[in-house]
Amino acid sequence: MSKTFTKLLASRPWLAHIDDERYLDNSIIVTLAAGYEFADDKGCGVKGFDTVAEVTAGTAKHNIVKG
Repeated sequence: MSKTFTKLLASRPWLAHIDDERYLDNSIIVTLAAGYEFADDKGCGVKGFDTVAEVTAGTAKHNIVKG
């Protein structure tokens, strides 16, 4: 796991797991901890991102809500 992902997981308690599947031509899959969801997709706790920058921005505190 990259240093960036390790830092994000350590500093954002709402993140449960980050799985980088880009080597499989997929995306970076982010799984939120139980009880959290993405603010722009209520009820959704798993989302794919194309870049590390998108993961960083998309998992910022203002983009996550308690479900």
